[in-house]
Amino acid sequence: MNKIKETLYKYWSKEKSDKFYETLESSVLTYKVECLEKFIEEILKENPKVKRNELLTYAKNMDAFSNAEEFLIDFFKSTRTPEGDAVAARLEDNPEEVERFLTALLSSKKVRVKESESEFIVWYI
Repeated sequence: MNKIKETLYKYWSKEKSDKFYETLESSVLTYKVECLEKFIEEILKENPKVKRNELLTYAKNMDAFSNAEEFLIDFFKSTRTPEGDAVAARLEDNPEEVERFLTALLSSKKVRVKESESEFIVWYI
């Protein structure tokens, strides 16, 4: 069974869970649904009364990368400023800088991450 539905069934009725999942699949990109799957248990444990529209927004604010370096370079290049480009260039092949910037972002509580060997999932808060 789908992990999102399985988790939702613990908090919501089957009907509400199934309806939400249909909406999720039709309004959010597939890879973002997969990202939500990584965070769903944590989200519901922290806020068992989370609303459907909040979960949809959370899913839309998630992204997947292969590793922290790829995420941070994308993050800083997306600012489209000379400063952002300079930071992105400093991060390339520099694990110490990657760790320093990632730690700062996590400390600021602007993002949450789930990391494994092959993926780096980011939730922009």
